[in-house]
Amino acid sequence: MKIINPKKFKYNKKLDNNEVKSCDFCSSKIYKMQGCKSLEGKYWKILVNLYPYMDGNLMIIPKRHIVKIDEIKNDEWEEFHEIILKTQKKLTEIFKTKSFNVGINIGKSAGSSIPHMHWQIMPRRKWIPNFANIVGDMYIITVTPEKLKKLIDE
Repeated sequence: MKIINPKKFKYNKKLDNNEVKSCDFCSSKIYKMQGCKSLEGKYWKILVNLYPYMDGNLMIIPKRHIVKIDEIKNDEWEEFHEIILKTQKKLTEIFKTKSFNVGINIGKSAGSSIPHMHWQIMPRRKWIPNFANIVGDMYIITVTPEKLKKLIDE
């Protein structure tokens, strides 16, 4: 699936040129814009993905700046279980599904565009064929990141 998104290109270019001076996920500006306060925990925050792979795409992110998975402490792992269940429950309510993709990209070559550990979680609904996904193998995003944030924090 390839979707043309000029903003994402500019963002990736900025990362390639090492223009990022601080971590985007640690930024209070990003958190204010993307953060789902009703789902966060003591150690984890949930952000709406500004460049979603599909409707409902959220990111589960440690509040501490962590780059490698082995940096996660036991108490953070324990809370992670609660956070993922809480996030799935909310997405189930919104998207009427019990199917999910949960994944992590570790390192730039694996597709991680921000050097801060994070999991993608996406609700999956029954595949309904339409022109875009039959011919182009792509999904149409119908819920904007802003709308998703409102639905979650209502």
